Amino acid sequence: MRTLGILALSLSAAAVSAAPANVAGKWNVTMQLESITGHPIILLKQDGEKLTGTYEGRYGQSELKGAIKEKEIEFTVSIVAEGMQTQGVFAGKVDGDTMSGEVSFEGAGDGTWSATRAK
Repeated sequence: MRTLGILALSLSAAAVSAAPANVAGKWNVTMQLESITGHPIILLKQDGEKLTGTYEGRYGQSELKGAIKEKEIEFTVSIVAEGMQTQGVFAGKVDGDTMSGEVSFEGAGDGTWSATRAK
């Protein structure tokens, strides 16, 4: 009977995942695409694993939506660049007050991004 109790505790502990990293706040981003380098600012609001906020770059301010699971972050932004609607998809990892990963913007190609929490 004692073995079953220990097994049940082990299984329930394994089913609980770690809390998502806290990414709420202002972040300074450096983005390097195939032909463009950008330095947007993102403002993230966090409700558990759900992310919302704003992305402010060369073409003004846009809405941001995404998710964070443990240290894995993913978000999208839709912007109007030079009269055309385009979407950027960001994916990466959070490490304390920094994060980085890969980005893909329709019409501008793929690249990398990194961000540091604004002080």
